[in-house]
Amino acid sequence: MTYHTFPAIAAVLVLSLCGCERKTVVIETVPATPVAEPVAKTKTIETTRLGSAVDSYERNPNAENAAEVKKALADLDGEIAELEVLVVKRAGEGRDEAAAKLRNLQSYRTAEAARFTAAQAKAGLGVAPAADARSGADKVEDGARRAGETIENAAKKAGDAIKDAVR
Repeated sequence: MTYHTFPAIAAVLVLSLCGCERKTVVIETVPATPVAEPVAKTKTIETTRLGSAVDSYERNPNAENAAEVKKALADLDGEIAELEVLVVKRAGEGRDEAAAKLRNLQSYRTAEAARFTAAQAKAGLGVAPAADARSGADKVEDGARRAGETIENAAKKAGDAIKDAVR
């Protein structure tokens, strides 16, 4: 009987010594760092206008300032689209310069669009749609694709109508 009692006594001692200890765990969270304003590595009229438009919206979030930001984003999209064409057409050093400027403007546009979206969320104005972070060329391509699909569907319907009329 002593052989079976020793493990039971050991188990009771272990559980009583370890089971009653209460530990307090403190988890420290780092406060969110404020988002720094994006800095354009390539200064253009479009980047300057976009930066000031987003600044104005942050100071006074209203529909007029939101429209100004959207217009400035569209203007910058136009500049980006022009650079995309230059990168394709040029060769050598001119192409490298255009590609570098293109990357800079695209990253600046993305950062400003994120800042504008954050300002909209902070302002809590209605259900304002998020700024479209796609480049101008992507938007044009999507529009052309939708137009092509619409024309294709219309041609199919016209063909079906002609087949039905011939029968």
